[in-house]
Amino acid sequence: MGTKLNKVPTTEKELNELLQNVYLMAKKNYEERKQSNFTGILEIIASEPNIVSAIHKIKGNKGSNTAGVDKKVMSDYLEKGYDEVLEEVKSRLYNYNPEMVRRVWIPKPGKSEKRPLGIPTIIDRIIQACVRNIIEPIAEAQFFEHSYGFRPMRSADMAIARIKRINWTSKCYWAVEGDIKGFFDNIDHNVMIKSLWNIGIRDKRVLSIIKQMLRAGVMDECAKSELGTPQGGIISPLLANIYLNRFDNYMTGDFERKKLKKQHSRRDGELTAMRNHSNLKTCYFIRYADDWVILTDSKESAERLKYKAKRYLKETLKLELSDEKTLITNVCSRPIKFLGVEIKMYNKNGTLVNRVSPDKERFARKMKDLSRELFYVRKTATWDRERLIQNILRVDSIIVGLINYYNMCDQISVVVRKYAWLLKYTAYKSLKRYGGKWVRANQVSNLIGLHYGHKAHIPAVEYKGMWIGITDINFAKWENPISKNQAENPYTPEGRELYNKRMRRKGLRVRTDEVNSSDHAWYIRMSKHPLYNFEYFMNRPYTYNRDKGKCKICGGYVEPNEAHFHHVEPKLPSSQRNKVKNLITVHEYCHTLIHNESQPEDLSEKTMKKLAKYRKKLAQSINNQSS
Repeated sequence: MGTKLNKVPTTEKELNELLQNVYLMAKKNYEERKQSNFTGILEIIASEPNIVSAIHKIKGNKGSNTAGVDKKVMSDYLEKGYDEVLEEVKSRLYNYNPEMVRRVWIPKPGKSEKRPLGIPTIIDRIIQACVRNIIEPIAEAQFFEHSYGFRPMRSADMAIARIKRINWTSKCYWAVEGDIKGFFDNIDHNVMIKSLWNIGIRDKRVLSIIKQMLRAGVMDECAKSELGTPQGGIISPLLANIYLNRFDNYMTGDFERKKLKKQHSRRDGELTAMRNHSNLKTCYFIRYADDWVILTDSKESAERLKYKAKRYLKETLKLELSDEKTLITNVCSRPIKFLGVEIKMYNKNGTLVNRVSPDKERFARKMKDLSRELFYVRKTATWDRERLIQNILRVDSIIVGLINYYNMCDQISVVVRKYAWLLKYTAYKSLKRYGGKWVRANQVSNLIGLHYGHKAHIPAVEYKGMWIGITDINFAKWENPISKNQAENPYTPEGRELYNKRMRRKGLRVRTDEVNSSDHAWYIRMSKHPLYNFEYFMNRPYTYNRDKGKCKICGGYVEPNEAHFHHVEPKLPSSQRNKVKNLITVHEYCHTLIHNESQPEDLSEKTMKKLAKYRKKLAQSINNQSS
């Protein structure tokens, strides 16, 4: 019997509760080996809180300023009226016909050839995000626990931690390094739809929408395809995981996920029993998107498992394994390469231990690219100080990104030492023409967390009384990657709490509906005033959370459903006036005070100073517009 999702959520709270219930139902069915059967999904996808959530998730992406074939970017939608955007998305959903995809070609790392990247239009990206929001919890409840790529609350270092753990505890030193030929370009659409049906997506309207997404034509080719999913689509990574989840189940069903008649208190006890008292082939499977590794205990098992994987991929998923790139490796004699790192076992005082290093060839390319970025800094005009600082911060973000990724390698300090001085000297030469000097890292004003305690000199320039420096890749420090806690997930309160605790984050305290459900909010929404566009209503709760629910004038607490939000500079360009940084939380009374010239006698001196401050900014904004 199917599960029809009848109740359409009207608030963000109701949406989150529905997603949690869907996740728990799908998980229960999966654990009891029952088939999930969800219908009535399209109405949930088209609900107001889901559309708002989808837009918020994609508006911060770098690609939000990249146009599709219709030349529109995200700001074109954020500046529209709130109801206008909702109606446009709903209308497209119920009569879906995607625009063609704009294709760009980007170089493959270290290779002369290029790979295609599909760029859907913004409205199609919004629709993809809406669909993904609702089908993701159904899929997540059934995904293999050691699939790590493009899934919430998971990362590459967890996949590396899993390999290290299996090498160490299970003594599985033979590896099959999997490589699927052109995976994203060869996904069979019929197999994809069948895979969605198998996990419980039984709303045929939604399946039809997804099939149209897959078949969207490419602008420079015009023809629609029966194969592939555009790399660049919001929903593509989720669909790829759903497609390969059948592969995960097949490869793990005869060992890692096999159920025994005799129950053990611990799963590792069951696996040990299978290895010692059966003829089953030991097979530990780790996947990250279309990259995967099988770990086993003999070369013979590795060869059989490679053949097993190759046959299933070809016969069931219509994919080909690359024989020349799918290697069988003994990690005690040669490192395996996975996700940009090399993993090898070494003999240390008679004990085999893991050693993880950056992939030498890939890391060398990244260092070459970084050197080029540092050289480009010196192309900045000498008079354009702000652009120089922007370029410095951009380079810093690249270096920090490399440090954060490769800090899972215990050999990172050894590897970066080879490049650090040359990169730092290149950075110094780039800044010298702008008055750059050597400054101790702990004395510069950017990346304070990274630079804390470091007395090494880095090149920096002076800006508004501060030193802004280009950081040193030599500050990379190994952090032992931790295994994934499988209880951590975004669809239960306990799972979110575990994640926030690990990441040292605080969850969103006030939801959209709590701030946007007041009579005042409804009144200004109905006014259709251009000042109160879609972005304004989306950013109200984030402004409230930033201000910790306190009025920026009097400092008193403001109830969420009574909050007003003042535009500090209402005459800014439309793309800037509704950013969170231009909004403040205020009481209705305090909001009125900002906009008139009365001088109440019962206000404290501190409150009067704040009132004067925001009145002055308001007047300046209006005067600048007039002039």
